[in-house]
Amino acid sequence: MNNSNNTESLKEQKRLSLELVLNQITSFDNKAAIIVSILGIVFALSFTVIEVISNKTADIKPYIFASFIMFFIFIIASLTFAVLALMPKNRKGQTEEKSLTYYKDLKDMTNDEYTTLFEKNNDCGISIEQINQNSRICQHKHFMLKTSIFFLIPMVLFFLITTILIIWL
Repeated sequence: MNNSNNTESLKEQKRLSLELVLNQITSFDNKAAIIVSILGIVFALSFTVIEVISNKTADIKPYIFASFIMFFIFIIASLTFAVLALMPKNRKGQTEEKSLTYYKDLKDMTNDEYTTLFEKNNDCGISIEQINQNSRICQHKHFMLKTSIFFLIPMVLFFLITTILIIWL
């Protein structure tokens, strides 16, 4: 009886762990999608600045242009890392065993393979390996999102500098 309780407790812990990691992945994806959307709009609008720069006097143009180029570099860097956070990741390290929780394994599985695997994994197929794989994906998304946000700081700074130079000079 005690062994059965331990098994059920382990199943529940694995399920909760996987659920927490998957929720965090979803959270990172949502944040990255918001950043991509906002930066896409800002990126598109930033091209209107080029016309404004061309109307400025020759001695001011280099300063505004340099600030705008730095803004442009940081917006592209931030956008790149936000998009990388959204890219799906493949399972690292090939394993011969199929998993009930990995979509690429499930797509080509026959009914017999599915039934056999389900019986073999009486804990609904949640494996430590799958939790580990999703944790790696989560860590990768976290790093890409943090890097994207890191590049937002100088981007905003150069946006403000460019705006000030355009307005006051």
